[in-house]
Amino acid sequence: MLKKTLSALALAALAVSAHAADVLKVAATAVPHAEILNFVKPQLKAQGVDLQVKEFSDYVQPNMAVEDKQLDANFFQHQPYLDSFNKDRKTS
Repeated sequence: MLKKTLSALALAALAVSAHAADVLKVAATAVPHAEILNFVKPQLKAQGVDLQVKEFSDYVQPNMAVEDKQLDANFFQHQPYLDSFNKDRKTS
C-alpha cells in the first residue's frame, strides 16, 4: 500500500512538472526513489511523457546535474537538505 501511495504522489508531481515537455529527465537514488519512478514510468508514457531515470549513488552529483541543466529534476532529498546544499554551494 505504501509503495502504491508514494507512486501516485510521484506520478502527480511528475505529470505537473512535465506537462509541457515530451521528455523528463530525473535523477534518483536507486532505492526507493528510482524504483518508484520506474513504477510510474508506464503511466507517464500513456500521458505522452518519456520519463528517463538516471540513478546516482551520492547526493551531490544529482543536485549539480540539475543545476547545470543536464537533468530536469531529482527525487531523493527533503527540503532542509536541499536548502542547506543550495546555501553551502550558492546554487539555486
